[in-house]
Amino acid sequence: MSFPYEKRFILYLRNERFLEENTIADLTRDITRFFNYLRQNNPNYRDSLKVSSISSNDIKEYLNTLSITNNIKNTTYNKMLTHINTYFKFLFINNLSPVLPTLSIKGRKRTVNKTNDLAWTEKLAEYLVDDNLSLYTRMTLLLISHFYTIKEILQKDFYQELNQIEFTNFEYEFINLFNEEILNLQQRQHTHDIFLKKRLDIVSPQLTLPGLHKYLKKDQKNIDIKLSPRELYQNVVCYFILNNQNLSDTQLIQRLRLEDLTSLNYYRQKSSSTTE
Repeated sequence: MSFPYEKRFILYLRNERFLEENTIADLTRDITRFFNYLRQNNPNYRDSLKVSSISSNDIKEYLNTLSITNNIKNTTYNKMLTHINTYFKFLFINNLSPVLPTLSIKGRKRTVNKTNDLAWTEKLAEYLVDDNLSLYTRMTLLLISHFYTIKEILQKDFYQELNQIEFTNFEYEFINLFNEEILNLQQRQHTHDIFLKKRLDIVSPQLTLPGLHKYLKKDQKNIDIKLSPRELYQNVVCYFILNNQNLSDTQLIQRLRLEDLTSLNYYRQKSSSTTE
């Protein structure tokens, strides 16, 4: 056994979190490295071999050591913290440990790229597993990556559109997590919509654009792209056009869900200007 409750943790990731095997392997590999470090460098844990003896300072020391010895980037630091947090949350919710030592540990700030980041969808898988980002921010990124505008996303009954989208495996993993986390709020608001106000509002439970912007503004410090729905949408459309120039106008309009050729030409011009 590489770390305490390893087999049970893997079953939890597989059967309750519905993660893909490669994601589980990556996650458990980070947990194994963490416990190898504790066994070699932490007398307190080495003597007790109890997960309840691990403190937030132990985790911070491990991550700081990696930062110095391996010169890891802030994105890698945050990913490893997310994996360790997943493990300790599993222990806590299953009464395997009375403490949650990751609760007070914050991820590191990322440098925000204020320029147009056309290729942000290339890092979508990383964004969707980042617990430092709110569920609403991550769902916004996912839906915009499928060429939905923010106006469409916030419409009443938009959830019905989800059945029309062909998601990838890692996207389904996030959707399962999102549905699990938002279920209680949907039941309280008596709706299946996915962007909802936290306060009870049976008449108009849908989150407004200003309401969503509050989540995006709060998350901006934790991500390396500009969280402007308008720019995110424009960039994803332009990036697709630049990388699919073999498609006909009709095919591009259909794939991008645009209204007509005029709209396509507008984004063509935009995509051309960003590469000049």
